[in-house]
Amino acid sequence: MEFEDVVARRRMVRNYTEESVDADVLARIVWAGRKAPSAGFSQGQAFVVITSQASRSAIAELAGEAEYVADGLDPWISRAPAHIVVCVSENAYHRRYNEADKLLDGEETDWPIPYWWVDAGASLQNLLLAAVDEGMAAGFLGLHAMPGLKDLLGIPAEYEPIGVVTVGHPA
Repeated sequence: MEFEDVVARRRMVRNYTEESVDADVLARIVWAGRKAPSAGFSQGQAFVVITSQASRSAIAELAGEAEYVADGLDPWISRAPAHIVVCVSENAYHRRYNEADKLLDGEETDWPIPYWWVDAGASLQNLLLAAVDEGMAAGFLGLHAMPGLKDLLGIPAEYEPIGVVTVGHPA
């Protein structure tokens, strides 16, 4: 698919078929997320891929999907056959910018802009575009709506999840 077509077709999808997503397709989507830029090649982005129904249902429960469905909408979080949780580590950036080639006058860069969040957003966009390129659909659920996700998935303390990309075949 041409890049222009990928960009034109990208939209947030919140209704999927129950057909699973091939593991190789998910691997290519995550690869694209990992190819996003990171300030100073800090590589502070990380991804958790979830395909088990039990875990997807637990995430949907944390996100309050029952209330969403009670309002007459489809159960898109639990129905999506794959979730990719986008995480970022601020500490990875501080470690990188304390290496000799990144020090300015012997000091770490002052971070007037927290570029770890910018880089996580770039990773998120790559995931969304890669899903379209693979013939899949994707949506995004911000973490502000999901307290407890980090504990549920055992995400290390150093990493902060920003949200969940749902991936599947569009319904």
